[in-house]
Amino acid sequence: MSKKKKKQTDSENLFISTQTEANQQPQMLNISNDKLEFKVEDQFKCPIYIGYKPEWVEPLNKASDPIIEKLRKAWKKKIKDPNDSTENMPNSLHSELLWQYPEFKEITNLILQQSWNILSMQGYDLRGKIPMLTELWVQEFPEEGGFHDIHEHGNNHISGFYFLKCNKKTSHPVFWDPRPGKKMTDLMMKDRWKINYGSQQIHYKVKPGHFIFFNSYMPHSYLHHKGKEKFRFIHFNLQAVIDPNKTNLTTK
Repeated sequence: MSKKKKKQTDSENLFISTQTEANQQPQMLNISNDKLEFKVEDQFKCPIYIGYKPEWVEPLNKASDPIIEKLRKAWKKKIKDPNDSTENMPNSLHSELLWQYPEFKEITNLILQQSWNILSMQGYDLRGKIPMLTELWVQEFPEEGGFHDIHEHGNNHISGFYFLKCNKKTSHPVFWDPRPGKKMTDLMMKDRWKINYGSQQIHYKVKPGHFIFFNSYMPHSYLHHKGKEKFRFIHFNLQAVIDPNKTNLTTK
């Protein structure tokens, strides 16, 4: 004797199992006509600070030229050396620390002060701390092709760039959403070139003289560029460290 199949009620069919037949698709419930007015609050913002100082481009390019040329010659020598395993130019010609050169003293001081101002404006308690540059270098992408994969600068608080050689044909910086929780559950965008709350990346078109400051936790990258059009910029990282002269500071 066969049993009659129990009839499913609407309340039992709210969710459709992923194991149902392929031609069955989840159905939306009836949408209510009621409207809810929202107040949108932007929390946990990720600021990027843009400045422009074109008067430093010419003197800093002049100071950077021999540094970059020295790097280029050193790499080409390694490639030609039969006893060296190097076969290609690097993705970026990367200098030593620039604060040892007097020509870069002025930009060093500006970076220290502006980075400190930014951290203070962001609400950080900087009592008992001092700014310390951890890195300051100039780099140029070789004609053979250059790029930077997505990365962050750990153990730093403020990072940034000052652009010396670039145009519409060269590479440019790309910033990526730093929220790991969003990345784990992200959806495809309707238009990935339109900036919205769901955007994963933001492209910045820059020109010589542009400064960009940002918190060091911001992931960033540079698009691949190949050709004779020069792409050169100064990169810096700063950390807020304990002032050894104020180690006995107490907070109320």
